[in-house]
Amino acid sequence: MGYSPRSMAKPKKDDQTRSVLKVAYEAFERGDAIQARSLAKEVLAGKVGRDDEKVAAELGPQLSIEGAVVEGTPAAVAKELISRTIVAPPPYLFVGVILAAFVTLVIIATLRYRA
Repeated sequence: MGYSPRSMAKPKKDDQTRSVLKVAYEAFERGDAIQARSLAKEVLAGKVGRDDEKVAAELGPQLSIEGAVVEGTPAAVAKELISRTIVAPPPYLFVGVILAAFVTLVIIATLRYRA
């Protein structure tokens, strides 16, 4: 039960990066929209793993719905993942809109009820 260098070794990087689309789809299934979206954008930018063609052929029918068939190409699957993952705007954007509305209402009130 001592230290064994093999048990602490990381898996080979080659085994982890065979399919960028598969990792993106797994992130999509976990609910990690940000990672799924960024990996799908990488596929569209040209970073394609060597198994992405095969994975895209499998995911195309899975992502297809009635009336909207997704092709079995990496680009089509990546576009579909991007369209299904909407990232919420940052909270400070909401604060800015509310602050602008409040300032507008204060200006209107001071102009209308000025003595």
